[in-house]
Amino acid sequence: MLTARELADQVVVARRNAWDKSDPTVAIVATEQLNPDDKRVVSRIVAGAGYKGVELKEMVHRVSSLVVGQVEAQNDNMPTDGGD
Repeated sequence: MLTARELADQVVVARRNAWDKSDPTVAIVATEQLNPDDKRVVSRIVAGAGYKGVELKEMVHRVSSLVVGQVEAQNDNMPTDGGD
């Protein structure tokens, strides 16, 4: 089975086109959680990896947290428009 980090990477790749159309970064960073569409993708990818029952629920939570962390980290790496 794939690890939580590998599954989180798959979610980011799967959501990249949707995120390019409407940047959810501010909402994800502010709420520290994914939107309903993102959560559905996480659930689908984790279930597709073979997780079921309690393991599915736990892995969905873990993967969601990792995706939020990736989005926050990418947001921290973006250049600012401010000057010195």
